[in-house]
Amino acid sequence: MFAQHNRSSLRIGRATSVLSKSFAVSGALAVAVTLASTAFLAGCSTAQPTKISGSRDLPANWLKLSDGDWRVRALPEPTREYLVRVKENMAQEQQSSYYRFYGRYSDGLIKAMSDANEAATNAFLASPKMVNANLTPELYGTSETYNDVDWHFAANANQEWREMKDDWGRFWLTDKPSSLSPYPIQATGGQP
Repeated sequence: MFAQHNRSSLRIGRATSVLSKSFAVSGALAVAVTLASTAFLAGCSTAQPTKISGSRDLPANWLKLSDGDWRVRALPEPTREYLVRVKENMAQEQQSSYYRFYGRYSDGLIKAMSDANEAATNAFLASPKMVNANLTPELYGTSETYNDVDWHFAANANQEWREMKDDWGRFWLTDKPSSLSPYPIQATGGQP
């Protein structure tokens, strides 16, 4: 009888060992699935800014470009003449006693330089060459803007997360009460 008891204890011990190993494997699998789904859903959610066509070709300072630069030649004639006048004023002021004493341009010329840079930038971006380079800069694809793509991604990710939580409840059998009870049990979870 003692030997029989030891054999049954040994069987129970083996069964417990096998059962604990299967729970360890399923737990590791659950962690791996959770990590993989999190990495997939959170992977590419950074927004892509709308780019202005030709903005990569914009110089930092239009007044430092030569008159033969292709960007200066792409400007309309009045804007080019305005840049030339401001450059001439800069050269004249460099010879003045104000510039020699203070080592900088006068406030009026600094304002004119800023205005010239702004006017040249606006004229360059509105030039036919730049407009024709990308007729639909706000579109990401055929019919969607960057914001539309981001919104669709966010809506899909939100729905997939909610579905995953429902699946997780079904996996762990927490989505409805047990049906193993011999007594009738009213479902209170709100799900049919």
